[in-house]
Amino acid sequence: MAQVPSIPSIVAVLTAVAVVVLGGGYLMLSVRTRRLGNQRQALLRDVGLLQQALLPPVPEQLGAVRTSVAYRPSDGPGAGGDFYDALTLPGDRAAFILGDISGHGHKALARTAFMRFTLRAYLEAGLEPREALQLAGPVVAQHLDGDFATAVIAIHDPAESSLTYACAGHPAPIVVGPERLEPVLVASSPPVGLDLRTGLRQTTLPLRPGAVICLYTDGLAEARKATRILGRPRLGDFVEELRPTGTAADLIERVAAEARLVTDDMAAVIVRPSSVIGAVGVRREQLEVDLEDASSGLAERFLAACQVGPAERAMMAATAGRMAHEHGTAVIDVRLTAPRPQVEVLPGNVVNIKAAAGTAGLAPGAGSAISNS
Repeated sequence: MAQVPSIPSIVAVLTAVAVVVLGGGYLMLSVRTRRLGNQRQALLRDVGLLQQALLPPVPEQLGAVRTSVAYRPSDGPGAGGDFYDALTLPGDRAAFILGDISGHGHKALARTAFMRFTLRAYLEAGLEPREALQLAGPVVAQHLDGDFATAVIAIHDPAESSLTYACAGHPAPIVVGPERLEPVLVASSPPVGLDLRTGLRQTTLPLRPGAVICLYTDGLAEARKATRILGRPRLGDFVEELRPTGTAADLIERVAAEARLVTDDMAAVIVRPSSVIGAVGVRREQLEVDLEDASSGLAERFLAACQVGPAERAMMAATAGRMAHEHGTAVIDVRLTAPRPQVEVLPGNVVNIKAAAGTAGLAPGAGSAISNS
């Protein structure tokens, strides 16, 4: 006859099983707690980098402009690479940097910090926006590890009542007020990190009383509505509709309220000149070309977009080609005056030497070709 286990034996077995189950549960809870702790520490590191890279303190009054900045992360996981910065320059000028690095997480944030500080350093050295992007491009690209980055740099000059900006694969600023100034997009400079020359274009816009400037990352214009993205024109409407005291945070909230889905980070800078000091100047567009650009027709397409007549743009493109052949590059400078634009072609080494000199005050002489016929 089989022997029936005694009650104490059964209790002992059940107790042992309970101990194993409870011990396993405790072990799993301990592992989960440690994992959550590690995730919390990683999040705190990301937040610290986020504060350092994306959210520097920006005063409400900077130079001769009133300023507001705002950032909102996407609905998806991970911190992104949108960033902004602002600084004062000699002559009561104010400089603004806004950009976006592909990727998410602490690696993207570290690259964001590097790019922001690099661009800021070149501006503090006295370079113009296009020069800063041109010199920073290859330096930043070495730290992107296969990612790419876009940026816009803008400088407000109260003495000339102007905004000078340059983009590297980034949306041009929205400028509204008495008139909405649309950008010339032909020959736009590519993003940083694509192994292409960037910092080739620069624009100077006259600012009339009441002008409002908006620098933004593409997360705002690409916020999804029911059947399409929001788009730059609608975003421009939102900027126009901002109250006189409306801020960048108000703009981002307006976009978020309109959008069905926000899949990218959003950052914005709103700039309002306090007053117009000097006489309002004229719009100015610049493009640096090499010999290949000049011979491929890029120079002529740029001049056509600037409303330069067919005969003149052919002549000035040929001049740019000759100067690029002699100096490596040439800068086509177009002033959009009435009744006809004025075009000047300068050897590219004027800009390159100035950029390399920084604030050393080099002023090399060079020839030029000018036409306003």
